[in-house]
Amino acid sequence: MKKLINILNIIKPSHPLEWRTFILISIAIWTASVFVINNEDTRNSLALLSLLMLTVAISIRTNEPPFIIGRISLSPWITSFLLCLIIYQKTEITKPNFALKSWPLIAACLIFILEFIQDKFKIQSPPPLVRMGFIIIFLIHINIYCWIEFSLRVENWLPRVPNILPTPETLQPDSAKINPEFQSYFFLGMKQE
Repeated sequence: MKKLINILNIIKPSHPLEWRTFILISIAIWTASVFVINNEDTRNSLALLSLLMLTVAISIRTNEPPFIIGRISLSPWITSFLLCLIIYQKTEITKPNFALKSWPLIAACLIFILEFIQDKFKIQSPPPLVRMGFIIIFLIHINIYCWIEFSLRVENWLPRVPNILPTPETLQPDSAKINPEFQSYFFLGMKQE
């Protein structure tokens, strides 16, 4: 009995919006989804809601000290990864790469929301250094998105155009032959003189 009380004390949240509260809500919703027998859509919706509550709990927990490196919280990236797993589960048949491509964009949006919450929901222009830091982080995430999109397009493109890849013969130093029709301007200039 004492062990059960110790476990309950660990799970018991200290205030209403703590991460443990959302874990308890997630467990309660998941339990309700298990007991729904008749309707498959209701069961799936409750399971999805349970996953979202678990994601919120993990997001709040990863915004606290062991998950903060310097002054940078790992919460946006972990939360966006979990959200992308949920997105992938819903879109894997129709758009299998959509979740992978949306990861950096969701992370950038979560960074913005986290900054907004840390400023206590003040709707005012932040100082220039804060703005520049956020713009740099946002542009880095856009750049990551572009590289992911580029690599996925190249991966789809290479099977259709296989001769673009180098072969051992084309990697030899004497394999490049200059076509006489396309001589450089230097040689054309010398012939005219």
